[in-house]
Amino acid sequence: MALAGVGDAAAVTQLIGQAIGLVAMIIRAVDTVRQNRLECEHLACRVSTVDGVLSNLPRDQEMAPPLKVLKNTLEEAHRMVIACQNRGAASHFFGSRRHADCFNQVNNRIISDIVILNLSLNSYMARRHSNQVLQPSHIGVPTATIAMAPWPGSSSAPLQTLMVVSQQSQVSSISSDNPRALTWAEIAAATSFSVELGRGSSGRVYKGRLQFQFHFHHGTEVAVKVLEKHRRQGVEDAFMAESNILSGLRHDHIVRLVGWCAEQDYRMLVYEHMGKGTLRDHLQHFGGGPSSSPVTTSWETRVEVLLGVARAIHYLHCGADPLVIHRNVSSSNILLDGANWTPRLSGFGSAVFQAAGVEEHGGQLVEEVVGTPGYIEPEYSGTHRVSAASDVYSFGVVVLEALTGRPPDIYGVTLGLLVDSVLPSVQEGKLREVLDGHSALQPTPRQMEALDLVAYTASRCLCPRGHNRLAMSDVVANLHRALQTIRSN
Repeated sequence: MALAGVGDAAAVTQLIGQAIGLVAMIIRAVDTVRQNRLECEHLACRVSTVDGVLSNLPRDQEMAPPLKVLKNTLEEAHRMVIACQNRGAASHFFGSRRHADCFNQVNNRIISDIVILNLSLNSYMARRHSNQVLQPSHIGVPTATIAMAPWPGSSSAPLQTLMVVSQQSQVSSISSDNPRALTWAEIAAATSFSVELGRGSSGRVYKGRLQFQFHFHHGTEVAVKVLEKHRRQGVEDAFMAESNILSGLRHDHIVRLVGWCAEQDYRMLVYEHMGKGTLRDHLQHFGGGPSSSPVTTSWETRVEVLLGVARAIHYLHCGADPLVIHRNVSSSNILLDGANWTPRLSGFGSAVFQAAGVEEHGGQLVEEVVGTPGYIEPEYSGTHRVSAASDVYSFGVVVLEALTGRPPDIYGVTLGLLVDSVLPSVQEGKLREVLDGHSALQPTPRQMEALDLVAYTASRCLCPRGHNRLAMSDVVANLHRALQTIRSN
């Protein structure tokens, strides 16, 4: 009898476990049904707005390639909706997770296709304007807006909007340096993919030279970023963010996007080449940074570079339309041109548009924390909320690098962060103990006065809480004052 009791207890325990498992499955299924419904609503919203936009597109052969891609995606979306209608109740309920994932993927593909269509339209209108072939029939065509969900891996807060502009509004604001769509053949003619300038998590960058007449002179050196094919979703995210955000930015200290390629599975971005490498190269004396470069040997040049980058970040936060959070400010993403060492901020693959009103709530929520180790603010890392203050923190780390000549992540581990090892000395007024010891950098008293202000600015950028940090306008003002002090020496 005792053995029978043990067996019964085991059977009951097994049944309880099975019942608990079924309850969990049902709860998950209910959640995915809700998600499926939400994705369907997103799909319906996008399709209805796309319908209004397509009627205003120019009837030009240049629009055909991106339109074919969009048509294929819409056909797949239609097949999914029909299949969803024809499924049985049980399949509809318990298979919802798989279908929700499929709807999410096709939604993201529609976003990507619309971005490419928008870039093609901008390129088309730039050439129309430069050739002065605007037709009277284009006047009065209204601007169309496509409302989209936040970028995958970015904000889950308010909807982003992508403008597909009319001929009239685009021509009135077009400039001579708008990026254009490039074919694989044009990029292949510009580079042999033999001179590698660098590589990152999303792809490799190669040196090239333009072989066609464009807004840059024939023969201009370019940097071609080839995004890795095997990381499809990450590639689409980076391509959409960088091409869409960077194509709308105009600033002397932000890298210029020359063009882009989205043929078949290829995703490539082409920039004007900055011949002197990165700020980190020169601070660490490797790669493109010889020990005789002015960035290596001159405090004036270092502060000039910092001031240029600060102005670029201030433009992103206060002057761009829409406003932008970079999310990956680092010395490796600060390029120096070959003529006068002018800095250009690059690396916009992780950038996001700044949602309105989120600063009051501690920033906008993102799915994934991205950035370079050693530069990521603790608040952002812990809460997944990013804000303009996150860029301020990262820039503060860059300032410490410029003052000390040390890398941001000394040992590759948390205990080796530059902020932890250097900031206490700065805050205690012992800046001389941590300054870069290069023989050409022994500061005069007047230079030391300026560097103390730069160090103070860095410490205010690195406050643990974002609301206590300086605004970039104050950072620009302090660095400008420090540079004037150095020049008055």
